[in-house]
Amino acid sequence: MARWKTYRLHVGSPLAGFSIRMALPVLSWSWFQLRISTLLLLVLLVSVVVAWQRDRSDLSDQIVDLKVELFDLHGVKVSWGIEQLFGPPDTPNFGDYATAWASASADGQDEWIEAEFESEVNPAELHIHETYNPGAVCKVSIFTPIGNELTVWQGADPTPQGSGGGVSKIPLNTIWRTNKVKVYLASKSVAGWNEIDAIGLVDHDGEVQWTRHAVASSSYGSRYSRIQAVPGPIFCGVTTTAQP
Repeated sequence: MARWKTYRLHVGSPLAGFSIRMALPVLSWSWFQLRISTLLLLVLLVSVVVAWQRDRSDLSDQIVDLKVELFDLHGVKVSWGIEQLFGPPDTPNFGDYATAWASASADGQDEWIEAEFESEVNPAELHIHETYNPGAVCKVSIFTPIGNELTVWQGADPTPQGSGGGVSKIPLNTIWRTNKVKVYLASKSVAGWNEIDAIGLVDHDGEVQWTRHAVASSSYGSRYSRIQAVPGPIFCGVTTTAQP
């Protein structure tokens, strides 16, 4: 508890002038001890939260590594599946090709894609290869090293609707290092399946990393589980496939 002590301030000569008296608190040692212990407790709590976030991030990375290894062993890509986003672009032309990802429905809901990359970098741009009905990209966020999602870009898709396709180069204005991004698609506002072939994360040295693993709000390819895509133009709902 604080004690109060009276102080006197005199202005003028000893025989003339005026004095001001004021009472100020005198803080006891116990008060400082209480405040220091509270500060140490807060530091401890923050450290625990940060450590928990990092452990969760490490566990997530280990799970991704396992999924990637299993996919490499299996070696099968599902038509319009999320696996079509892995690696560099491989869809030969603009159009409805099974070598690109497509959502489960054409315009049933707005969609999102979470893409993960091999290494954390200071990102400069995100390159999104849109191959069919482009123009739906409306927002991009990154995940910080402790797992927090942070919006770094929002606006109109650089690849306009009706253009057939293109590479949307999204500037990532952030000081955070990252190896995971989330792309939001306003699918209900752009008619038809908004297909994406690949997503590349570009650092400030111009080096590009391609998606090594991804998840999405939905996937048209989930309807064709374990069916391998055959190269060539095909349309959502009508496909030429071969059993692995």
